[in-house]
Amino acid sequence: MADLEEAGPVDESVLTEQHLHRSSFITTEGYRGVQFVEHGRKLNQWDMDHPAVLDLLRQSGFYGISRLRRLQLDQSLLGALVERWRRETQTFHFRHGEMTITLQDVAVISGLRVDGAPVTGTTQHPWIEICQELLGVVPDGIRAGQIRLDWIYQHFHHIHLDAPAGLVAATARAYMLYQIGCSLFPNPTGYRVHLKWLPLLADFDACGGLAWGSAALAYLYRALGTASLKDKVECCCFATLVQIWAWDHLHVGRPTGVGAIADMADCPLGCRWTNAGGLRFGANVRTTDIEFYRDELDQQRETQITWRPYTDAVLEVLPAFCVQGSEVWRSRTTLICFHIVELHVPDRVLRQFGLLQHIPIHVETIRRFTSQGRPDEHWGHFHAAHIERWGQRLQAIIDQHLIVGDDPVQATSIYMEWYWQITRRWISRPVQRPPLTYQPRGQTERALVDAIRQTQYSIRSLVHDRPSYDAVMEALTGMDIDLDSVLEYIPTIPVATDIRGRDFGHASTSGHHHRQTPTSAGSPSPSDVADIPAAPERFPTRPLDLDLLLPPPVSRDHFTFVYSRRHAASSSQARPTSRPATIEETQAIPEHREGVMIADLDAMADIEAIDDIPIANLVVEGGRRRGRGRGRARGRGRGRRGRGRSRG
Repeated sequence: MADLEEAGPVDESVLTEQHLHRSSFITTEGYRGVQFVEHGRKLNQWDMDHPAVLDLLRQSGFYGISRLRRLQLDQSLLGALVERWRRETQTFHFRHGEMTITLQDVAVISGLRVDGAPVTGTTQHPWIEICQELLGVVPDGIRAGQIRLDWIYQHFHHIHLDAPAGLVAATARAYMLYQIGCSLFPNPTGYRVHLKWLPLLADFDACGGLAWGSAALAYLYRALGTASLKDKVECCCFATLVQIWAWDHLHVGRPTGVGAIADMADCPLGCRWTNAGGLRFGANVRTTDIEFYRDELDQQRETQITWRPYTDAVLEVLPAFCVQGSEVWRSRTTLICFHIVELHVPDRVLRQFGLLQHIPIHVETIRRFTSQGRPDEHWGHFHAAHIERWGQRLQAIIDQHLIVGDDPVQATSIYMEWYWQITRRWISRPVQRPPLTYQPRGQTERALVDAIRQTQYSIRSLVHDRPSYDAVMEALTGMDIDLDSVLEYIPTIPVATDIRGRDFGHASTSGHHHRQTPTSAGSPSPSDVADIPAAPERFPTRPLDLDLLLPPPVSRDHFTFVYSRRHAASSSQARPTSRPATIEETQAIPEHREGVMIADLDAMADIEAIDDIPIANLVVEGGRRRGRGRGRARGRGRGRRGRGRSRG
């Protein structure tokens, strides 16, 4: 059997750079996390409110981003996220699948245009003449085509309401250049911005037709990919976008007291976080504790993920500039930003668009160039092939795969069987902490999976060998001791979870036929088991083919849980029910079943616990009553089935 403590990936065909990735070095001595660099404090000091300048910002496509104040960055949360970013797939690898920051996220959160002409050109111009023409003044100390951000602020932040048109235009360009240098495309120096952007701001109409949001996403992808490698200590990018994306999609690190969406009539959606004066940070926010975030993400449940925060109702109330270019949100295309070319891969994160996720195709490798040593390069010509692909973006819209039916449980099971083999399964270090308001469970769940698989192997060995009574008792005693050693460390679940609210991670089901998953033949339906009341209609059953994982209920006073044993056709064919599995077949159980086992453990975690009774105790107690419970259920179940048909 495979060692479940191994973090993976087991199948290295997707994450081919694991030997370079920082997740392989977290436990090594001297490991340093990543510091995100965004000069938000500089940007927030310039509150643009001049009416004529704002009109030009609207014309140029920078109005929405001008309304978005920058956040105080949670470096621990961002550091935990970059440890899960994989540049091979342009996605974060979480417990329940891949997620990423898409063109939709950029448009909705920041208001930047994501559809238009690519942001590219040359990085070599006569800078003195360009500055004189477009800014009306020549900056002091132009170095390698860069000027100081402080100089821009000092010369342009104060403008009179009756300023002439030329000064208004120069101020608008200076402000956009300031936005670019502080946040959208920051560099590690912290106080300079390259003038290569300035010629793109000359014509306000032409500037408004550029895909600035796509360029910012390309720059972000490149920065995250570089920072995800070992020995990198900085990530210069649009960090406020990353943090708001995390707050919108993930349960951990998110404050409460966010502003109302209805107030976003003239602002991008990200402003509800940055402009809210009453943000409150609870126990799920630990800005100085990256281990907390690592472990929380390691044992994250699907119900703690908001796959699709931007529902149709949300999009309807946003300003037009946030939904402009929505046609390209699901385009599998190139993202262009001067020398940077990265791939946009919505087919890997279809649940973020309310669709069922299929196993995605391979992400082709795009060679990564730098601008070093190429001062005279015209990147529009150099990347002509990639720019041509961007021009065909509307012909590359991704939809739900035809082979995926309308059953979300089946689709998730198929995907997870594949995903659990190709992903990095664990990130956090093995740690022990006092059981305060939070107790790590990532290591416990690993032990549970190992114990379940070992127990299953032992049982199948007994069934195959037709052992004597003494051999059976000896084996059962050994299993009992092994399980006790694991169950002893299972943490108590102090807060009950309402299982009736499950909706597959809040993914929208609009456009898909939603139905209750039927119970498989041979499995007890809710009405067949006398001790279990029928589940609410909106509680979807999950695939659970671990017979020992959840025995019949202890009593209706402790908890209620309805489960089904839905097996995929491939699983049934591989293990016929007409005979027990042989030892060889048992040893050949595919490792990808671990992904489904993890999903089943998450289902356990959603059971309601009363009076801080550990779930482990309930399971053990239920196992002792297994024989009596099943006998009563079968007897009463037959009568109920008959009455059910007569009523129908």
